[in-house]
Amino acid sequence: MSQVKERPAAAKHDPDQDYAAFLARLSVKGRATAEKHDEQCGAAEAEGYGTLWKRLAGALARLSPHETEMAGANAAKFHIPDGKYRLQVFALEDSRKGTIAIYMPDVVENAIKRKILTADTAERTYKVVGGEDSIHLELITAQTQDMTVCKAMVGWGRRAMKLNVSVQSKEKQIRTVEQLCELAAEAWANAPVKAAE
Repeated sequence: MSQVKERPAAAKHDPDQDYAAFLARLSVKGRATAEKHDEQCGAAEAEGYGTLWKRLAGALARLSPHETEMAGANAAKFHIPDGKYRLQVFALEDSRKGTIAIYMPDVVENAIKRKILTADTAERTYKVVGGEDSIHLELITAQTQDMTVCKAMVGWGRRAMKLNVSVQSKEKQIRTVEQLCELAAEAWANAPVKAAE
């Protein structure tokens, strides 16, 4: 009888603890950069910046339990172990213009199968199942321009998706974004761990 592993992330997590774990994994320089970013977010908290950034950064850190690094003043990269190396699986980037971008593996087909999303009429736009909201997923490949924070996620046939989340998003839409990230994380949570050579 084979056991089915549980999904790597249930909805019941403390965002403050997750964010503290994210900060703890950063280098001293990275932590200082993140704390400076937090101060900027705090100044714009009325718009929801700090709460959304911390929630998403903490969730991505929980789903990719390996090295995390800041990439510039407003972005972070998340990795999983890959033998003696590391593999980038997520990135988070604050546009400072009302949206936070998440870069993740392409999980569209699985999201539709799992009834998280349904295809919409517009290209690369999907309806959130059980809600009125739509999500636009931009495809990222090795040919995409300006992909500094996610370059290591593409190439060798790999593709990624970019998803912009408004700081004014409703809870249903934010939770759907988290579900997409959790779905992506199933790929490595259920994979056998490669030993370092």
